[in-house]
Amino acid sequence: MERCRKMSENINTSMDMMTSGLPGGQLRIALDDELTVLYASDSFYELIEMNESKQAKPVKSIFKTVYSADIIFYTQQIAAHKQKNSDNFMLFYRVLQKNGSLKWIMINGKKTDEVYQKQSKTYPVFSCVALDMSDHMAAFRRIEQELDYHRTIMELSRELFFEYLIAADTLTFTELFREVLGKESQIKDFSKRLEKTKVIHPEDLPGVLKVYKSIMGGKKQAILELRLKTKDGDIASYICYASIIYDENKNPFKVVGKLTQVHTKQENRKEIPQAELDALTRVYTKESAETMITNSLRNQDPGDVSALFICEVRNYKGINEVVKIVEGENVLVAVSRILQGMFRTNDVIGRVGHGDFVIFINNIRSDRILYEKAETICREVDKLFSFDYNKNSVSISIGIALVKGPADYAEILANARSALVMAKKESKSSFEIFCPTPGRN
Repeated sequence: MERCRKMSENINTSMDMMTSGLPGGQLRIALDDELTVLYASDSFYELIEMNESKQAKPVKSIFKTVYSADIIFYTQQIAAHKQKNSDNFMLFYRVLQKNGSLKWIMINGKKTDEVYQKQSKTYPVFSCVALDMSDHMAAFRRIEQELDYHRTIMELSRELFFEYLIAADTLTFTELFREVLGKESQIKDFSKRLEKTKVIHPEDLPGVLKVYKSIMGGKKQAILELRLKTKDGDIASYICYASIIYDENKNPFKVVGKLTQVHTKQENRKEIPQAELDALTRVYTKESAETMITNSLRNQDPGDVSALFICEVRNYKGINEVVKIVEGENVLVAVSRILQGMFRTNDVIGRVGHGDFVIFINNIRSDRILYEKAETICREVDKLFSFDYNKNSVSISIGIALVKGPADYAEILANARSALVMAKKESKSSFEIFCPTPGRN
């Protein structure tokens, strides 16, 4: 027995010498409730700020080092490991430092052939490494806080964001869905339940089914208008934006999107019917857009600020045939999708020429929004179709005119076109904002 004890001490001493230069600490632990420490290097005790040689009762279990507030978390992890009966071991917990701060420790290890006998029970032994994970956990907490922030923003936007996992056939909305429609936010067996749903207006259901089948057939993006029955029994109109997400093997694995409520009066629906959308791009036709913008400008309150964008897609004719063959796409359709995904439902987007779009944004709170929108449009269009064998890629030039209070559409359009002329002097995507002279819109 004495010989075995000395051999064990020699092994531990050798391990201390080999691992003294490594980060963290080395240890062997038994997978009992307390995680009995069979061996720990000096670097482990330094890591948790405990010097074994100076302890009246040396720490012989991980449990004794766990911060009191983490005991339940620790216990849950141990129970989960025992239930899995895995050859791998991982544990996260915090230790209280001498200066009063908390340090996150990760213990990670593999099962050995050794066993630990305690009374009448036998426990497996793991050879482990302990590391300081405080910086990583702080970064993880920051990511969690950012996710909470974005979730809050999503809820405040009153838009119904969703994610559809294709393989699981499960559609999941943000929690706002339950508040608005009174239904569970997660819908399993979605494809089977879609045909029988009572939430979608019966007249709109065939169109929804058609779009769903087209996306499952490989269509990359879709936009459609539909009416839903709220929990109060009212009918609300929404526009649905949906896009397929591909995995690392370029296989479609989920669809993400949102439902944006359309705050449009019934008489306005009759004034600008669905038939007045451009057949190719599905934005408003020139006539419809001009009518809507003219009415908005005429009825604008004196203190309200709005903006008119005139966008010219450049080089699209030369590359469109290549795009049709290689991508099965159309440049103008792709650009219109970018515009539709960036603006509110009460903003007006129209196609006013072969490659020209007009956008009217009302109730602008800050000029910064215009810069951000224009910069994003330029950036997203630049990322569209680019081929090594084609020198000219698609670009976009944007002219912007600001207007305060009631105004004439023709005058504001002329101002925006003046800014567009300046923007087109750049060979790449760019924008310019028309600055009116003092005393004029």
